[in-house]
Amino acid sequence: MQVHDALSDPVLARSFLYVPADRPDRVAQALASVADAVIVDLEDAVKSDAKSGARASLPSLAADSRSGQFWVRINSGAEGLADLDVLRGLESIDGVVVAKCGSTDWLDVVAAALDASVEVAALIESAVAWRNLDALCAHPRLRRCHVGEVDLLADVGARLPGGQPLLDAVRVAVVVASAAGGLEPPVGGVHLEIADLDALARTSSALVGLGFGGRAVVHPTHCAPVNQAFSPSPADLAWAADVLARWDAATGGALRAADGTMIDEAVVRRARAVSARNA
Repeated sequence: MQVHDALSDPVLARSFLYVPADRPDRVAQALASVADAVIVDLEDAVKSDAKSGARASLPSLAADSRSGQFWVRINSGAEGLADLDVLRGLESIDGVVVAKCGSTDWLDVVAAALDASVEVAALIESAVAWRNLDALCAHPRLRRCHVGEVDLLADVGARLPGGQPLLDAVRVAVVVASAAGGLEPPVGGVHLEIADLDALARTSSALVGLGFGGRAVVHPTHCAPVNQAFSPSPADLAWAADVLARWDAATGGALRAADGTMIDEAVVRRARAVSARNA
């Protein structure tokens, strides 16, 4: 399996806010929010008869973006090809989320249509994509995976709460496959209970502990809690600074951090990752 080279200077987005491409008012609101990245959606959020008009609006929407990252989620099949025709050569696009991404053949088509500077992310939301994870994560243009939990449950005929073990399994699989392929940490699925910010914070913290780097959201009020969950705390930063200082000053022998825990190369790697999240 091909493994990507280590990524240099990754863009450490935490919150990815979905917004329908056929609602320019909502796109403007999303771009003005605290979302690290805005995903302008041409897929599920846009009805079939509105997709053509939504595509036509993309150039002006992208030109109006001022801060953060501007992403586009594209369709699969014939609709996806039409999406790529609009995206080909379009400036101000930071990344593309490939919906229903189950094969490397489709990733080849997407990659060929996009400028090399455009980041490509695969949305893992089907049993086929789950089975093909290693191959997808080895694709030379793929930079990260997103997990589409709602679609995945529907694809296999599961539902919550009984389907939770399935979601747990796919989360672990995506984290491991992403790390093995040298990708950026994956992006977790959306939290559907809009008003339950406590549950959003709790489940986001669980994703952090599992190795996710960010989370997709469907409402602007979810951006700040997600950003906080995926940012290192002052205690985390202090721990990382202590570990790195002791490691750099060491001349040999066993090392201990200020909290008494052992320091080795694996701990130093984690400390560097924590520091990078604050860059």
